[in-house]
Amino acid sequence: TLPLYLNALEGKGAHLITVNDYLARRDGRWMGAIFNLLGLSVGVLQMSNGSEGNQLAYIYDPNEHSLREESNLLRPVKRRDAYNADITYGTNSEFGFDYLRDNITMSWDQRVQRGHHYAIIDEVDNILIDEARTPLIISGPSHEDSENYIRMAQIAKALNPEDYEVDEKDRTVTMTEVGIAHVEELLGQPLSDPERPEDVTPDQARILGFLEQSLRAQFLFHRNKDYIVQGGEVVIVDEFTGRMMPGRRWSDGLHQAIEAKEGTKVQAENITHATITIQNYFRMYNKLAGMTGTALTEQEEFFRIYGLEVLAIPTNLEYRAMRPNSGLVQEETRDEDGYKYTYYTNPSDPDKKPLYFKRKDYPDVIYRTAEGKLRAIVLEIIHYHVIGRPQLVGTTSVESSERLSERLSSQLVRRLIQTVLIRQAWTNKYNPKGDDYTSPPELAMLNDPLAKLHMPDLRKLGSQYGLESLDLDDPGNRSLVLRALKLTEQDWPRLQLLFDAGVPHQVLNARKHTEESLIIAGAGAYGAVTIATNMAGRGVDIKLGGEIPESLLAQVNQVLASVAKVSPYNMTMEQRLEAIKSLDSNLDEEQKQAVDSFIADMNNMEKVRELGGLHVIGSERHEARRIDNQLRGRAARQGDPGSSRFFLSLDDDLMRLFGGGQVESLLSRFKVDENMPIEANLIAKVVEQSQTRVEGANFDVRKHLLEYDDVLNAQRQRIYTQRDLIFNKADLREDVTEMLRTELGSRVKSGLEDPEGPWKLLAYLEEIQPTLNTPWADYPSYTFKLVLDQIGEPTDEEELTEMILNFSQDAVEAEHVHLLENVKTLLDKSEQNFKEQLAERSDALDAYLENFDASEPHDLQAELTS
Repeated sequence: TLPLYLNALEGKGAHLITVNDYLARRDGRWMGAIFNLLGLSVGVLQMSNGSEGNQLAYIYDPNEHSLREESNLLRPVKRRDAYNADITYGTNSEFGFDYLRDNITMSWDQRVQRGHHYAIIDEVDNILIDEARTPLIISGPSHEDSENYIRMAQIAKALNPEDYEVDEKDRTVTMTEVGIAHVEELLGQPLSDPERPEDVTPDQARILGFLEQSLRAQFLFHRNKDYIVQGGEVVIVDEFTGRMMPGRRWSDGLHQAIEAKEGTKVQAENITHATITIQNYFRMYNKLAGMTGTALTEQEEFFRIYGLEVLAIPTNLEYRAMRPNSGLVQEETRDEDGYKYTYYTNPSDPDKKPLYFKRKDYPDVIYRTAEGKLRAIVLEIIHYHVIGRPQLVGTTSVESSERLSERLSSQLVRRLIQTVLIRQAWTNKYNPKGDDYTSPPELAMLNDPLAKLHMPDLRKLGSQYGLESLDLDDPGNRSLVLRALKLTEQDWPRLQLLFDAGVPHQVLNARKHTEESLIIAGAGAYGAVTIATNMAGRGVDIKLGGEIPESLLAQVNQVLASVAKVSPYNMTMEQRLEAIKSLDSNLDEEQKQAVDSFIADMNNMEKVRELGGLHVIGSERHEARRIDNQLRGRAARQGDPGSSRFFLSLDDDLMRLFGGGQVESLLSRFKVDENMPIEANLIAKVVEQSQTRVEGANFDVRKHLLEYDDVLNAQRQRIYTQRDLIFNKADLREDVTEMLRTELGSRVKSGLEDPEGPWKLLAYLEEIQPTLNTPWADYPSYTFKLVLDQIGEPTDEEELTEMILNFSQDAVEAEHVHLLENVKTLLDKSEQNFKEQLAERSDALDAYLENFDASEPHDLQAELTS
């Protein structure tokens, strides 16, 4: 707020860039009251949902009231008025597209922006780094090539493994020689000249382009990870936020190739009218700033691309604890499992009772197989769900979130606990101290996928270690199950419920976009389990104990105001609870119900705090450490208790592509059990190195993209500067003349040096300056003018350039009236007169030819001219 106010005082416009339209509206209204009081106007940009594509814009107006959230306190105005406000709120794409639209308008009055003075960016890493991989493009429909895409999609599906090589690290697919021969056989035509493979015809080049995109669609882009199919359309899923991005399409035919692969309608390709990268758009600002919670890992890129330094500021709690006489002191201790954690306490408290907490970030655990990792995640979910701790489980794709959700069904939960029961029985018999981590060969069968395990085999195996049955309700098995799951007798009733009903949970992914706020509101409730794709950008706090509904809070406030005769609106939740507890019992049924619900919610909140707050589980590491930090950051907000742990396997994409080999060989050498978690600094370092390498590779991709765009940007700036000149300069005569002089100078020189003569030059002049008929005058083409004026041959190229240039100026500006009159006289002659003149000249030519003696020397040009 303060930097915006300061930079807006110059009157050149200050822009606040945020990640979506809702935040632009909300923040513009919230802060608009302050700016309005200080005498500044606030504009808000919105994207239109209408088919006409009209761009919406508003000015903050405290007198404008509406029942619709979208327009309350906002007065509709023209787009230009929103930009002319002192401060303008909007998304990065709205600012960028307005810049492109301004530079393809046909009138200066249609422009809306007024320069790029100052911008402050909310979630700066999301916009300047994640979004920066995709340029902003204004496009229009191009040619229809659906048949080619469908044909190539069929060929890509018909290929054999030996026909192609996939490099997942570099995300490329290349054809082998065998594969090229196979494709040529399927197509019934060669893809290049067999004698000279480098020779490719334009038609073959087009086919190769379709083939390349079809191969990428088939082998690099996966359904329910990179995109989903909804309503017969391919919708991109944002890899960073897990949200759908309707309306966005991959370029260069990739989207069409994926549509053909999935059997949906292949839409027409688009042709680009204007484009700019996010990097080059924001580098136009004189001053640039931003804020986010996770930029430290990308500080090199911020500095090298944008010249921005990253400064990490302490959290609210750390800042408070740093200050003298704050009443808070930082303490460190260990929990029951031996892990260190930090909390804040009152220095005068002899018992050092925790007031606030720092998040417990447990070390990563790694498993040899994805199956072992999945089982460990489910067991951790079961343990915390039974004791009542809310959990948030982060996944990297829609597919993995649905796979994990399936694992929480009653059948698979029962089967998993039965395998744990058998392992516990084996441990009690052969390894009671639990100090042997090697994989016992007799239990190898238990490592098969849960769905493939059969009860007769499991019963037979369990009987060898003293298990009379695998019935989980059998009292004889209860102690083993509780011991294996690290639970107590008082947890047994809640655990029993899972045997028949599975683990109740919510799944938040791209398919559940509309239910996001409802799912997040309940994610902190007692015993809640929420499985979510990447939590980056899901900027809603998860309240411990669950979100208390606004309607319930309103009822409680009414009870306090009418019965307790206090003003509840400035009270904290704890103060409300104390006031409610001190009330007399003479409440009506509705009031009592509201009070009881409020007390129950507050008790749940306290119970969740005592259990340790929200526990975050990461099902795998993301390519970027920032995204992992954003997932972790959902827990332990503002001093609440909370913890996080990431589960990894050697089958994860990150480990498989960037460093799992050395860990795999290490674990294989020691014959570590697939279900045994490994916590080691060596592995943590390998994971971090892998992420650093991927971040570096992604930085290189963005850097190269920017280097290419810098070339385009130089041309873009030149062209846009010329357009501005055309709009704003009163007299363009000198500029046009200079352009003509430069162009004609090179054309005339090469035309006169052509050994075949200046015919190509004349043809070019005829093409660019044909005969023009206008209401006020007729202008002959240049070659016709040559005939009319009978100018003969110029002495040198400079003279010819000047002639053409002078003629262009004469014709366009109509300054030489006598030329126009002569031409008009000639064109106005009757057809008969023209025929007579032609006949006279024809007779003269016939007489000349009859008397022509080839044996005599002749000056042909002079004779023909006469």
